[in-house]
Amino acid sequence: MSQTQVHSGGNDEFAKLDAIAQADLVRSGQISTSELVEAAIARIEATNPALNAVTHKLYSQARERSASAALSGPFAGVPFLIKDVLSVAGTPNTFGCRALRNFIPPVSSPYALALEAVGLVTVGRTNTPEFALIDATEPKLFGPTHNPWDLARSPGGSSGGAGAAVAAGMTPMAHASDGGGSIRHPACHNGVFGLKPSRGRNRSDGAPPMPFDLPDVAVNHVLTRSVRDSALMLSLTEDPDTKLGPLGFVRDPISKPLRVGLIQEGFSGNRPATDVDDALVSTARLCESLGHHAEPTAWPFSGPAAIEAFLDAWMVLAASAVQATCAWIGCDADTEHFEPWTLGLASRGAALSPERIAGAVAQLTQASRALDAFFEAYDVLLSPVARHPAKLLGEHATDLPFDTLFERAVDNSDFTPLINAAGIPAMSIPLYWSANNLPIGSHFAARAGAEATLFGLAYQLEAARPWADRWPPASYQEVARVA
Repeated sequence: MSQTQVHSGGNDEFAKLDAIAQADLVRSGQISTSELVEAAIARIEATNPALNAVTHKLYSQARERSASAALSGPFAGVPFLIKDVLSVAGTPNTFGCRALRNFIPPVSSPYALALEAVGLVTVGRTNTPEFALIDATEPKLFGPTHNPWDLARSPGGSSGGAGAAVAAGMTPMAHASDGGGSIRHPACHNGVFGLKPSRGRNRSDGAPPMPFDLPDVAVNHVLTRSVRDSALMLSLTEDPDTKLGPLGFVRDPISKPLRVGLIQEGFSGNRPATDVDDALVSTARLCESLGHHAEPTAWPFSGPAAIEAFLDAWMVLAASAVQATCAWIGCDADTEHFEPWTLGLASRGAALSPERIAGAVAQLTQASRALDAFFEAYDVLLSPVARHPAKLLGEHATDLPFDTLFERAVDNSDFTPLINAAGIPAMSIPLYWSANNLPIGSHFAARAGAEATLFGLAYQLEAARPWADRWPPASYQEVARVA
């Protein structure tokens, strides 16, 4: 395929291929890395004006890397996008924060180096809310990212730019991170696959540990269109010294029946919206049709107490981010440099007493142990990802009155954060769509280190209800078709 064909209308067949298939074409000599990269650039240029998913275009660096004869690795030549929270030497890294608009890190984190080592070619950075602190992607620095299924709606957050980009076909996969649902929410709302690994599975992203003995909640991985891309990537970036034991490349569907614990109420005790609940019940029935056993159950801890403890930890994290940024660049903690939502969280986090924080640590430890016991009775936990389908842009705007936004954000993220506190793996699978054609992800979690169980189940569900050929209206496939 020539570059003329790559740039012509709807003739870019690469957009339909996952990362493994694209790498196979390069490896076999059927196409060049430069052709893949130019095709991805063309797709970004065609779709990003409507979506605002890519905030920094790294085309010149990508072209230089794609021309390197030394480029190697299982994903050699595959175009890639990195969320604007990961340190990559020589590329802008703003964390969606106006105070850091000019920051360019001098060194790459171990996780970023692992991504480079597998042969990926980074073509840009994706949009994220300030310090990845909310389940929407509408930073003041870059403006909102739009959901490719409905441009009036949010792609979720905090990896919203990555989710919209993969759903639109810009690249077959993109880096994402998850501290309370930030891989799984965008996967849910954009109709792509997103697995959050266990704590300690992947190499370090270079972020400092949580203060006050609070559990580290954030992990890094990717959003993809295929399960196998996610599984291969995790095998390539996992920490070789992980205490979880090596995972390797999980290639096959699960071969044994699983015990599925179905949870329909969030930590607050509330049921999800009707479309979400219907999708959840349908997912449980699908699991049973595949030979698994699903039964209703409940969270094995006090949901309100545990989520309050997690929110205390989240506020401490926000306070640490603001304090570190101000100390580093010498700015004030004001609305010129930070968003009202961030400042509101940070002020509350800074005011928490040591006794209150110690209580949060104890509460989260208790909830984590209860989940360990839960997985003695069940192989996987099934719940919604979010309480609602993708929301309208502006409903989670960070300049809303703090109490209003706090209530909305906590309400919508009523199923995911304590999975992070427990450090266990979880995934969102795009199995169902709402009545008005919005994706609704199905959320599965498993015991710490059991990513193989989740990938095996995901392969099985992917075969039963394939989603790869479902493209949103604002995707490259659809834009090219009508051009």
